[in-house]
Amino acid sequence: MLLNRVYKNTIKSSTQSRKQSAPKVLRNISVILDSRLGIDKIHFKKLADVFNLPNKNVKVLTFYQSSNEIHDLSINSSYTQQDISNWGLLNGLLNDFCSINSDVLINFYEQDDINLKYVSAKTNRKISIGFNSVDHSLNDLIIEVDAQNIEVFLNECIKYLNVFFISKK
Repeated sequence: MLLNRVYKNTIKSSTQSRKQSAPKVLRNISVILDSRLGIDKIHFKKLADVFNLPNKNVKVLTFYQSSNEIHDLSINSSYTQQDISNWGLLNGLLNDFCSINSDVLINFYEQDDINLKYVSAKTNRKISIGFNSVDHSLNDLIIEVDAQNIEVFLNECIKYLNVFFISKK
């Protein structure tokens, strides 16, 4: 598939361009969430409270297998494989999400799905966190817990992010 080749080139260039140092203060968090896990995106808003961030500074983008599965009222924070061309071109929503300068990107998916991995690789971020079952070149920090245990995952994220960043006061 052509998108796999575009992904491999993207991951090489994004890894090289992220060699800068991380910011001292955590200002925003982006999350790519796989709908197949059945996790409500509201769980990630807990991070806003913990790090004293406005809710709008925690952006959650949910991937659905098809547009028929989208039951989310905030459809403007969802995408399907139809939103990515075979050449790797992203629709407006995905382009906007990927171009935000995120301090942290949480790749909350376990599937080795090119539609998830490609958006992760394209997202502008300082640090990325994810699961062991996904391409290791995507994540700076790998948390080995069951994805269904969202509370343990979030607590681990909080623990490590407190090491990397200073909370806004």
